[in-house]
Amino acid sequence: MKKLFFTLLVSTFFLSVAGAEEIAITSNPEEVNIFVKNAQTGQELNIGKTPYKGDVEALTANIANGAVFMIELRKDGFETYRILVTKAGKSDIAVNVNMEVSKDMSMTQDFDLLTGDLFDVQRMVRTKDYQSALKKIEMLEKKFPHFSVVYEMKASVFYLMKEFKRSLTFYRKAFATNPKNRDAYRMKIYLEKKFKVASNTTPQ
Repeated sequence: MKKLFFTLLVSTFFLSVAGAEEIAITSNPEEVNIFVKNAQTGQELNIGKTPYKGDVEALTANIANGAVFMIELRKDGFETYRILVTKAGKSDIAVNVNMEVSKDMSMTQDFDLLTGDLFDVQRMVRTKDYQSALKKIEMLEKKFPHFSVVYEMKASVFYLMKEFKRSLTFYRKAFATNPKNRDAYRMKIYLEKKFKVASNTTPQ
């Protein structure tokens, strides 16, 4: 029996399965929960986890009970994938889904990565390897341009190198990125007074 293979990269996809004897679902990662939903009533049933093989007629007759039904793939930490299935065509179906990390999980991973890299920077600073620290920070600036702590760390390195005007530049940038960063604000004010530079900003 001829098979159709699909790689799903969007949150909702459409399949035609009439005449199909078998549907096979695989995913990356594996062990994703598979739910079949009745399109009319909204009732759903967990039919197992990926990798999965099942009889299409059994799904449509005993679970979906209609010409159109929904298959949802769910796993904690990943975005839900939905497959809308309609009765048309004559091929067995093989579906491969690449699950996308959820936004919350992605943000957590970013925090973990940033924290580890900042510890590396602190280690370099303790050994006075300032140039290596600055190179690492420049990489972090590209990856995390909206994190004020990166600019604050860069300002601190310049301060330790006694490059106070460059330090002020990055304390200002840290404060501009996050006006609630009080440490950056205090250092900004201190350096502005030291060099007699006017400041029109206040912390929030």
